[in-house]
Amino acid sequence: SPSRSPASTSTTMSRSANSSRPRSGWTCLITSIGFNPARYSPREKMLMLLRLVPFVEANYNLIELGPRETGKTYTFRNTSSRSFVISGGTATPAALFYNQASRKIGILGYRDVVFFDEIASTRFTDPEATISTLKDYMQTGRFSRGPQEFSSQASIVLGGNIDTDLERRRPASRYLHLFEVLPEELQDTAFLDRIHAYLPGWELPKIQPANYAAGYGFITDYLAEIFTRLRRLNFQTHVNARRDFGALTGRNQDAIRKTTAGLLKLIHPHRTPEDLEEDELVPCLELACECRERVIEQLARMPGGRTEFKAERFHLPPRT
Repeated sequence: SPSRSPASTSTTMSRSANSSRPRSGWTCLITSIGFNPARYSPREKMLMLLRLVPFVEANYNLIELGPRETGKTYTFRNTSSRSFVISGGTATPAALFYNQASRKIGILGYRDVVFFDEIASTRFTDPEATISTLKDYMQTGRFSRGPQEFSSQASIVLGGNIDTDLERRRPASRYLHLFEVLPEELQDTAFLDRIHAYLPGWELPKIQPANYAAGYGFITDYLAEIFTRLRRLNFQTHVNARRDFGALTGRNQDAIRKTTAGLLKLIHPHRTPEDLEEDELVPCLELACECRERVIEQLARMPGGRTEFKAERFHLPPRT
């Protein structure tokens, strides 16, 4: 019901999704976005849920590179009417940010998620100014065009293809780093450091007819409303209450908090910081760390990042 609060809506979702057995919330969500959960391993299901974090966590920046036909575009085109897919082609400042001629806000101003599909073939007009504005937005949630300044909560997702060893489920060994397929203007370490998580799309299988959902799930409009209401909730408090982030840089802290918070909203939306179980937190936290570590590891391999970045494994001790 539209009159429900975000908390009651998410609790209703949780009760209906988790009533029969643990992990059945995964079944409901994955069926609702159009896939058959029985065809995916627990690890693959977690990666599919990571795709949904931009829908429930505001100002979230995600990249997924992998083989074709694993459901990237399908997910962002069909999950919510509040997402927008840019399919290759040219991205202009007027379309993204603000059209000074028509005085209309661009898509970043009124969508929840903007998905850059086929990112390798996307071209930016006035790339230096566009990427600079996008870089500022990914850090602050604000952008300027002329005398106008705007704030937005739209999440940004970069999606594309990377040559993959399908048998071993890993990227082709010829790449020096795993941002190599991006347009040259996006191979900017300061820009890429603003990405919160790198989803390893090469681990997800190509979709076959049996991979599509056959059971019941939430209708799209209802699911989109749930996701929008979950965006208003702050689950980073759940993470802060349990883990000490003291040794990490600010960007690494933000990335891990936001990814973990988004996954918790999707899997355990009924939990408070006080009653969240450790075995509920840990899988979300571990995936968040892994996917931020992948960003840093690839930055450290780039010619422009070797002196600034160092591959590392994050250790987050429990708060005492």
